[in-house]
This record gives sequence, structure tokens and C-alpha cells, in this order.
Amino acid sequence: MPATAKIWDKINTEVSSYEKTSLPINPSFAPKQGDILKLIDYYWMNKFRDGDTDSNNFRKAFYNATVPPTEVAQKMLDVDTKDIRIVAEEGQSYYPAWLASKDLKIWMKDKKNENGRTFGQILNEMVYQFPKYGHLLAKKAKGSVHLVPLQNIRNQPDVDRILDSDLLTEIHEYTPYQLRQQDWDKDKVEKVIAKFKDKEKITVYEVHGDVGSKKYNYFIITEGAKSDEILFYDKKNREDLYKEVKFDGVTGRALGRGLPEKLFETQIAKNQQEHWLRSGQRWSSMHIFQSKDDTMLAKNLITQVENGEILTVLDPISQIALEERNLPAYNFLDQKWDRQGQELSFAYNQIRGERPPAGTPLGTSILQTNMAVQYYDLKREDLGMFIKEILFDWIVPDFKKERKGAHELMTGEFDEDELDKFRNLILTHKGNQEILKYISKNMKLPSGREAELIKALIKEKIFNAKSLGIPKGIYENIKYKMDIIITNEQIDMAARLTTLQTVLSILGTNPTILRDPRTRKIFYKLIDMAGFSPVNLGIDQSPGVEEVMGSAEGRGSIAKPVAPRQPQSIQVPARL
Repeated sequence: MPATAKIWDKINTEVSSYEKTSLPINPSFAPKQGDILKLIDYYWMNKFRDGDTDSNNFRKAFYNATVPPTEVAQKMLDVDTKDIRIVAEEGQSYYPAWLASKDLKIWMKDKKNENGRTFGQILNEMVYQFPKYGHLLAKKAKGSVHLVPLQNIRNQPDVDRILDSDLLTEIHEYTPYQLRQQDWDKDKVEKVIAKFKDKEKITVYEVHGDVGSKKYNYFIITEGAKSDEILFYDKKNREDLYKEVKFDGVTGRALGRGLPEKLFETQIAKNQQEHWLRSGQRWSSMHIFQSKDDTMLAKNLITQVENGEILTVLDPISQIALEERNLPAYNFLDQKWDRQGQELSFAYNQIRGERPPAGTPLGTSILQTNMAVQYYDLKREDLGMFIKEILFDWIVPDFKKERKGAHELMTGEFDEDELDKFRNLILTHKGNQEILKYISKNMKLPSGREAELIKALIKEKIFNAKSLGIPKGIYENIKYKMDIIITNEQIDMAARLTTLQTVLSILGTNPTILRDPRTRKIFYKLIDMAGFSPVNLGIDQSPGVEEVMGSAEGRGSIAKPVAPRQPQSIQVPARL
């Protein structure tokens, strides 16, 4: 390990470079990466960066033009654990996939990181931050997933990605109590606390990159630390520690671009208009009078005149016209910048749940809505692929590790329909095991009556149990046998009803469709693409006795689907 002084010098140099580096691509009023993040936070809290009063010490009003469009984007990008499904790949059984999907959701609901957040809460946090800052940086630490506050990161601002930085530094602020809770060398922790005893919080730098050591590239260190004060060091792959995704990429800089940054100019213009309007109202709300009568000098007609008093004056008293005469111009500017904000963020009135302006053609409203939905579908796909990467690389391996042994699932976690399917799945699995044991012991196949008796005994135990046992090793090859789909399942209810009617019509007209392996496969693919699982519909994909023995029944054709009364659109789940 190199001398500690060299490590700290390298860290200090990179942190100073981050704080000083301005990029020409950035706004002139926020040239540094930290300036952009700070301005977003200020605008989010209705605060001016340069103070809340003007040059005359009057308070400035903040007209927020960035939060509403961003909240619309958050609504459109919403992802929840219910949107995460494990589906069978080609040629695989639906049942293990369905069971794994259910077990994974239960596990994600119960599993919490060190901050007490479940994966569902982390997904909500991703949805909130993705359009706000335009960048997500996820981290796996202590066996759980976290979102890293971008304000705590010190990186090279001019690289393509934050993770491409030569040195990536994450800054933490700990109280002595919090520092003692970390899994670091206790003696070193006490030395650090004693060294910074005059400070309420101790700054800790978590660093990944080349600091001159051939053996280690990951350090946890405090300011000016000596060799015996390095809290932790190791060699780690950065891609195993962090993952990132951008809302909008900007060539020439590491930080992505979110909606508030897109709307910086709109926000400045709206605040400027509001300040002009309020400054004018400060004058137009006054009542000022004029007269050529010298005897009326220094007379305040509002405070020095009683109601009903008769004034004797040498010249008439008249009110000075101070009313606002430029309101049409303000209205024009308001509409202009409102339209600009909607065009930049796709937050049209229809998307916000408001009525469109009077006179807007229906076709225009539909087109605007479709364009906005398609735009956010692309962003949601980016977010979905990011979440899928986290699931495959971090979540599913931990899930398989914790669930690799035999374990129990409480029956209360399932609804009655799911419970029946699950019990039948376990019944089939255990029944087959018992039959194999019978064959191994008796060296013959059990008779039909004996097989039914074996299954009946197992069924009684399963259906009376308060919990259901999951066999050991059932998820061994989950990554290779199954795929994970993250989809916006906003399927129109009328379209779902039409799909179910079509399924009933097909099965009623041609019940043998499930017995022929070719037509059964096509039928399963049809309803799966429509957003339904054969397992959820209670359709058994196992071949029946008739198929095994060779059915002589005639086969009918597929019935004509029942067309909906009105054109319906159905959003097919997107496989990521």
C-alpha cells in the first residue's frame, strides 16, 4: 500500500477538481455539476439561489414551473414490485415460474436494507429521482441495494458516465454514534472519533479507483488520515458496486439531464414575470392624489381625513391613475412560457388530468396524449432495463441464496385462487416423489388405486397445513429458465373483458384445443401476449389422458373473436 499521505493527496486533488470544473455545455448560471444539483434542490423547495429579496429588500414570490411537470413524469414512470414478473421461457413450465414470481415478491416485501427500506420503497425512490435529477446511481452495500444521493458523489464531470471517472468518491457524514455502528476496525474508529472530537459530524470518504496502490483500489478514509486511520481497504470491481442510468444523456458530461434542468429557463422567466407583475401591483394598489392647492401639501387623505369630512380647497383634488395597463402582455407571456414548459416535458393538460383549452380539437387532444404516453414509455423502458439489471445481478442471486433450502410460505400470503394452484403444484411434486419411492421399494408401478391413495394422503396434509413447504433447490436455475418482465400493465378494462370473452368462445367452440400440443402452444402464447397467464386462468398445461392415449375426437376450428363495441387499445407487456 502506498503512503497514506499520497492516498489523501490524490483524493483531495480529485475532489477539488470536481468543485472547480466548469463545462461549456452547462447553463451559464450553473456551470458546475454541483451547481446544477443545488439549483434543482432550491427550485424544488420554492427557493431562489441568490436570496428571497430583491434590490429594494422586497420579498420575491416563487412561481414554481418545474415541480408539476416532474410530478407528472413520476406518475407516468411508476414501477412497483407487482410489475415485476418471472415468466417461463420457451419450452419451460409455467408453474415454477409462477411460484418463483410469487415467492420473490414476498421476499422483496420482507427484505429491508440497512436503512429499513424494502425494494418496493427503493423502486418508488427511483421513480421520484429519475426525472428530477435525470440520473440514478444505485449501489450494493452490506448485502442490500441503496440509491446514492448524487450530491454526495465527487466524479470527473466531463466523462461519458459517472462510473467512467478515474476516481469515484462518495462522501458520508457520520456522528460518532453512527460511526461506531459501522463494521470497521473498532480501534481505528475510536482514533478517528478522538481526532475529530471538536466536530459534530465526521466526514468519511469512500473511494474507488487508482490512488497509487497495486493491490487495492477501494478505500474508506477520513480527511488527512494516517496509515493506522484507514478504516477499510479492499480490491473491488466498480461494476459490482454501482450501476447507473440517465433520463437524458448529454454529450460531454457525466450527469444526466432531468426535467427541472430542462425547465431552468422557463422557471427563470416565470419568476421574472411574477416579480414584474407584483412590483407593478405594489404601485397600482396605492391611492395617490394630486392638487395645485399649496395648502394641501403633506396631507394624507387616507389617514388624516375623517369619513364625511368636508374639505375646503383652492383647486380640485384628483386621483393619479396607477392601474396596471399591461395585463395583456403578461397573459401573453404566461401562455407562451406555459406552452414551452408543456412542450419540453410532455406535461399537457390531458396528461395532468385537466381539461384542454377551449376550442382544442378532439384529434389534437388524442394525438398529444398518445405522444406523451409513447415518450414516457421510452423512459420507462430505460428505467425498466436498469431495474432488470439490478434484479438479475443483485436481487435474484441474493433471493436464490436465501431461498435455496427448503422453506415455508404462510398460506395468508396467497389469495384462495393462488392457494389452490400452489397446493396442486406441491401435490403434484410430492406425489411424484412418493410414487418414485414406491417404485424403488417395490420394484413395480403402483396400481391406479394405490397412486390415488398416495396422493389423497398427501393432499390431506397439504390442505390442512397453515404453511406450505417449498422444496430445496427449486430455484437453482431460475436465471436460465426464466425471464423477468417489467411492464406497464395499464391494460384497458374493456379490452381485458374482450380478451376473456374470446378465450371462453375459443374453449367453448373447440375444447380439444388444449389437447393438441401444437394448438395448445399457440393458445398459451396468445393469452400470454394479452397479459394473462395460463396459470392464473387455471388452465392446466399438462397433457390429458386423451392426448396420451390418442384422442379420436373431432377437432373444430377456432371461433371468431367477439369484437368490442368500440375500438379498444391494449398495451402488450414489454419484455425487457
